[in-house]
Amino acid sequence: MTDTGESDAVRSARQLLSGRLWGTLATQSREHPGFPFGSLLPYSIGRDGWPLILISHLAKHTRNLEAVPQCCLTVCESGQGDIQTLMRLTCLAVAEPLPDIPKVLAERHFRYFPEGFLYHRELNFHFYRLRPARIYFVGGFGSARWIGRDRLEMRNSFSFQEEKAVLELINDRFGKDLRRCFQAQGHPQGKDVTGVSAVGLDPQGLDLRLADRLLRLPFPELFDSGDNIMIWITKFLSETENTRKKI
Repeated sequence: MTDTGESDAVRSARQLLSGRLWGTLATQSREHPGFPFGSLLPYSIGRDGWPLILISHLAKHTRNLEAVPQCCLTVCESGQGDIQTLMRLTCLAVAEPLPDIPKVLAERHFRYFPEGFLYHRELNFHFYRLRPARIYFVGGFGSARWIGRDRLEMRNSFSFQEEKAVLELINDRFGKDLRRCFQAQGHPQGKDVTGVSAVGLDPQGLDLRLADRLLRLPFPELFDSGDNIMIWITKFLSETENTRKKI
């Protein structure tokens, strides 16, 4: 693979991990040694760029992780047709419990998954961080490679306070217009698309939520300031509206 091709694969893998926000977690079964145990679950992305999961202390996968923390998270892009042509990512990782998770990090997770607040407070769900060891990325049929953790690492350079301030500005200024992002992705026209909000951001993209649906808007380049993000989203929404009017 050329340097350009490798860089494209790394960018695609990073966006897939940051934007899909749910996948299949495979743990090593305690009840049936030697067999993997798969669980479908959501995740958010921590400040270190790696998945953060909230799981019940009673769940099979949690008990499996308590015995053997090595696990595997598989993420696949959405799409129709031949699934072998879709991008997917397999992340070999070690699950680390976070009993003293910072409040701001937990609150960020709850912006993505509001139901998690009650799970955490009332149902004894616990946070775990997945620390990748190695990542296997398939960019489509016949395109696959291992990617080292260091190549995929992406720390969020925005502080919690900076991120929250930019999100509030986006929601105040563009709240009603954000619905077009979902409509452009095939959300049924005529359905209620109020209540769309920006819930998270990092230098590579902006995450939106509509009810229980999440959507990532990847940036065309790395943005290191709120001003750059505001300029981009203003232009992006204007172009989306112009495209809608032409249809």
